Amino acid sequence: MQTKGTYLTVAETCDQMGVSRKALRLYEAEGLVSPERTLSGWRVYGREQIARLHQILALKRFGFSLARIAEILNDKVPDISNLLEVHEKLVNSELEALQRAASLLNVARSKLASQGSLSTQDLIFLTKETIMTEKQSQTLEEIYEGIASKHLTGEDRARLEENGLSSLLQPDADWPNLHEDARRLMETSDPTSLAAMDLAKRWMNKVFESTGGDPDLTKKVKTVARELHDQPVFQEVSSSSNEMMDFIQKAYGAAIEAGLMPRPQHRA
Repeated sequence: MQTKGTYLTVAETCDQMGVSRKALRLYEAEGLVSPERTLSGWRVYGREQIARLHQILALKRFGFSLARIAEILNDKVPDISNLLEVHEKLVNSELEALQRAASLLNVARSKLASQGSLSTQDLIFLTKETIMTEKQSQTLEEIYEGIASKHLTGEDRARLEENGLSSLLQPDADWPNLHEDARRLMETSDPTSLAAMDLAKRWMNKVFESTGGDPDLTKKVKTVARELHDQPVFQEVSSSSNEMMDFIQKAYGAAIEAGLMPRPQHRA
């Protein structure tokens, strides 16, 4: 035990580290940091715990999820240098995107001031200019790695790869047909139709092949896919979209209610 006076109370720790009590509780619940206890049972933080909190906060600022931070701190990431390199590229790309956005906003404001309005053509040009510049500065792989590393742990990715999915950028041959069926049904049918529910069944069974039916992993993959769909560069080459995923989600819910698919079993 450290000598008296080298420990901080919860309030002192929050004040010194700039974190909330809720965040501190979350880090403890996730097993990232373990406070010591006084004889009265109060939680206190010593040098080791404070050092650990500095590591956690630094990694959070890098953009890592708590699950990924746990892997890093427990030495379960084989190549932390490569992981940091990927995140550095992502952060730099996001910084460049913000700088481009600021520049385009400046152009738009100047045109608005001189012309009194912005035409549709002006807006189309600004949008195309943004996408073209993003294409030059980012690759799909960099974008995907940045998104995936925020939500998928090393264990998650290993499980997906074992089930034949190494990356959402490399889906198997069945997906284009599913996307085409979805596109057609979105134009002609309601998500509660039998055709849509049958498609949702085929779609979700395909997803479950990759996730092993694990609802938590399925949710993570869905989050990665939705963030990927938000990227203009991916939108240019993808046959799917978040609107398509929304349609399938509604059809999936309808299929569950109709008894065509079982309800997902969440972990206790």
